[in-house]
Amino acid sequence: MRLKITASTVLLTYLWVTATVKAENSGQFQRLSQNYECQTCHLPTNSFKQLSQLDSLIQSGIQQRRAGNYQQSISTLEQALKLAQQSGNLDGEWQARTFLALSYKLSGNLQKAAELHEQNLAFVRQHPNELASVPLNRETASLDALSGIYSSQRNYAKAIELLKEALAIVEAKDKDNGSLGKPKLLEKLGVNLFLIGNIKEAEKFLFAAFDAYEKARLFRLNAGMPAIGEYEFQVALLRWLQQVFVAQNRIEEALELAERGRSRAFAGLMASRLANDPKLQVSVDSPNLDRIKQIAKAQNSTLVEYTVTYEYDPDLPLQFSNYKDIRATGLLIWAIEPTGKITFRQVKLDRNNALLADLVQNARESIGVRGRGVAVTATAAPDNRSSANQKLQQLYQTLIEPIADILPKNPTDRITFIPQDLLFLVPFVALQDNAGKYLIEKHTILTAPSIQILDLTRQQQQRIQDAKGVLVVGNPTMPSLAPEGRPPEQLPSLPGAEREANAIAQLFDSQAIIGKGATKLTVEQRMSQARIIHLATHGILDDETGVFSSLAFAPSTGDNGFLTAREIIALKLNAELVVLSACDTGKGKITGDGVVGLSRSFIGAGIPSVIVSLWSIPDSPTAELMTAFYQNLRKGLDKAQALRSAMLQTMKQFPRPKDWAAFTLIGEADSSKTLATVMGDSSSNSSNTTQATVSRYTVFPLPENIKNYTEFPSSFIQGEVDVFFSSNLSIEALIKFYRQAFTQKGLTERSTLTRIEANNFQLVFDGSPNGHPITIQGSSAATDYRTVTIRFERN
Repeated sequence: MRLKITASTVLLTYLWVTATVKAENSGQFQRLSQNYECQTCHLPTNSFKQLSQLDSLIQSGIQQRRAGNYQQSISTLEQALKLAQQSGNLDGEWQARTFLALSYKLSGNLQKAAELHEQNLAFVRQHPNELASVPLNRETASLDALSGIYSSQRNYAKAIELLKEALAIVEAKDKDNGSLGKPKLLEKLGVNLFLIGNIKEAEKFLFAAFDAYEKARLFRLNAGMPAIGEYEFQVALLRWLQQVFVAQNRIEEALELAERGRSRAFAGLMASRLANDPKLQVSVDSPNLDRIKQIAKAQNSTLVEYTVTYEYDPDLPLQFSNYKDIRATGLLIWAIEPTGKITFRQVKLDRNNALLADLVQNARESIGVRGRGVAVTATAAPDNRSSANQKLQQLYQTLIEPIADILPKNPTDRITFIPQDLLFLVPFVALQDNAGKYLIEKHTILTAPSIQILDLTRQQQQRIQDAKGVLVVGNPTMPSLAPEGRPPEQLPSLPGAEREANAIAQLFDSQAIIGKGATKLTVEQRMSQARIIHLATHGILDDETGVFSSLAFAPSTGDNGFLTAREIIALKLNAELVVLSACDTGKGKITGDGVVGLSRSFIGAGIPSVIVSLWSIPDSPTAELMTAFYQNLRKGLDKAQALRSAMLQTMKQFPRPKDWAAFTLIGEADSSKTLATVMGDSSSNSSNTTQATVSRYTVFPLPENIKNYTEFPSSFIQGEVDVFFSSNLSIEALIKFYRQAFTQKGLTERSTLTRIEANNFQLVFDGSPNGHPITIQGSSAATDYRTVTIRFERN
């Protein structure tokens, strides 16, 4: 059984109205206010003891609220409010009352919450100089929070009135369009107008919000500020716009918006890398309707795109909800046939029925899929076939039955599912109709993050020319890991993966790399020249950011053996197919931009087709399935047909879906003529296996124990990424780390641009492989952490 290890703490990053980054722990009862909640109170200068006590009380109240202990939270925050009033701490009083209102609201006492926000509004207006000035305008935050109470009471007219009042204040004071306060207020106005039935006005305000987000993003970029998660803030907005268009029967325009709202950052990175090939015509723009039809025709596949819609929660932005803390209200489904015909179906999810998140989770658990956590030994799942069938049929009824009549009848015809949110975790192949037939028995199935990414993977396959041979890795000498803060332990050996690798290598007259020889550096070397890459090892899942998900290889001097997703996406690979025969390699951090993890990184590194697993996989059926898959490829079947045939064959011997349904093909289904005739080992560029010979984009060094890590495409260099993170290291320690790290890489500090102050610093280094200067900027956003941005600059 391949091991799956997860990050236990999920931290969510969100921007303050002035683009200050804060972080909060997520949980079932978490609610984030997009305008006023922060981890550390910014208090005027009073006695240190009072400041510390007030901060401690507020933080305790917030943590109690997140744990669902609302009455305890209310009691603690009332103490904080009393202390702030006694000490004359105006901003502390405002914050204590604000958090107290949120706890009352979540406890179900909306009236008390409204009274507290009314008090805050009057309080701010009594102290305008202290509380109603840029950058933290408490007046607009109070109006916004109060509007949320009225929205929750479905008094949308009053909510709209308050939001317009807040918007007028923001527009009067924010002349440079750099604040996110304006687009957020415009978005909320549009949503409330939609909910009240004023569709045309809703459309106007939602489009205005979209434009305002773009202006704010460009302002931040031009000002040298990181556009962190820049597309995440438009996730919910674009879904509300889709509903606005559907309400007006503008179905095809809604489809264009559906594409515009997914995988934008990832598509931008892929397009920038493909743009280096003069033979390809690549556009970073999301596809219009004509282009969508052309892609369906070129893929010779029925494309099924899902949009998940949610209830409106004024206190919890969708992008911070884990896509399960807000109830899903429905599905918008488009089916685009190769002929260009587009069919639309809408599914409303009844409040009286199970949550969509529960339907997905129940279906996975019913077939024996383990939940997240550290799992070193396999445990047998109960074989309750009847229950499993029922759960899979429920999910079939929700996702497939509404479009079943328009799906192709020929089982060899392709269907490409474009999931969203938790639907990325759905084993589509195992969904079962009322007659007991699995979907894979009736259709050839693959998936993609978006229609645009599907098109880009086809273009990636067109550029592959010289790659030859196969790279098969199985059961490396395992590295050690310290999960959950425990002492380091060596990951368990995988003898089943070794047998699998040897059997597959034999099919290609190749030699599997196993044991001590399967070091991370050796694998990187061989990957760059392989046509097929098969990796049978442990997968380590990072569900906090996704970019630290990794594959385990043998450690070597100076290297711990873990190849992370952020390192993979920086590689320049030429393989046509990568198979990750490890647990949970299809999972990662679910974002508005798709799933950030191993599969995304391999596609970003140039791979057109990636096969990944959706859960922990048993050894014997996996070996059976993989051997059959490669035999089918050698017979000339395309990748999707080869995987389907292998599943049907494995199903005969191992009938449980857990044993055969874990794998999914992402990306390009067609096989090149070369793929069926590949033989022998891949060769490296050189017998020297130093990291310097590995072709890659830049991977910036990072200190340990960072939080809120975010990547975004470089503004100046095609294919490169800039990064942002927060750290508990001091300014001095960060400066020391980066001076040492970049000096060791042969870069030179440009001392004339060095700036070091008490709460911020800037370092600039020359000599990067791409010739562009690298700037590191850090600042103290609070007493307990520093934020750091690393980016390339213009020459």
